[in-house]
Amino acid sequence: MAQELGNTSVVPIKKVIREQLKSPMDCVGIVFPCYFGALPPIVAEFIKKLSDARMNYIYAIVTCNDFPGGALSIVQNILKKEGKKLKAGFSITMPGNYLPMYAPLPKDKQQERFDSAKSKVIHIANIVKNREENLEISLFGRLLSFMQKRNNQKLPERDKKFWTDENCNSCGICEKVCPVKNIEMVEGKPRWRHKCQQCLACLHWCPEVSIQVEKKTIGRARYQNPEIKLKDML
Repeated sequence: MAQELGNTSVVPIKKVIREQLKSPMDCVGIVFPCYFGALPPIVAEFIKKLSDARMNYIYAIVTCNDFPGGALSIVQNILKKEGKKLKAGFSITMPGNYLPMYAPLPKDKQQERFDSAKSKVIHIANIVKNREENLEISLFGRLLSFMQKRNNQKLPERDKKFWTDENCNSCGICEKVCPVKNIEMVEGKPRWRHKCQQCLACLHWCPEVSIQVEKKTIGRARYQNPEIKLKDML
């Protein structure tokens, strides 16, 4: 999106979540993944911080495995409460990464989704450049927006099911890639602190494939976007 729009800064939410955003901005795009039909708590928290910032055009893009659930509707509702309006909202299908529920797609199927996503990005960028109003929110999506509260209540302690097998070499990468500092190394092993977002970065970026969720992830391949390297995550 940044390349297509030009003159655009990409800012990781985890780096500005503790800042108060007050600077005037002509256009702001919020890009995030769909978790359990809703949005990650850190994203909802960030959107609430936009209340004091002056901006003319806000759009959102949710990436999802199959269906964006009520994510865009939730963003719309949060912004409305903060006195803002979501002018445009879109969903982009990407390879799913929730390993406790399913294995990653084969590489060729992943590539099909990457190719399709690139086309969708060009389409979205044209709409944003022209500051058009365009919301891809279905009636079903609006009905699913009630999932936000339940989602936020259940996510943080789902990490109780995480553990490491004998392959753990105490490298600490899991601690470093966690966007909410939910992991601390104790006696050379990761300990989860129950404020998890369920992004599974720790699981997918473990170089020894050591982190597991119950027994569901044992033997399953991990997923990493081929355009993203570990240094980007760090």
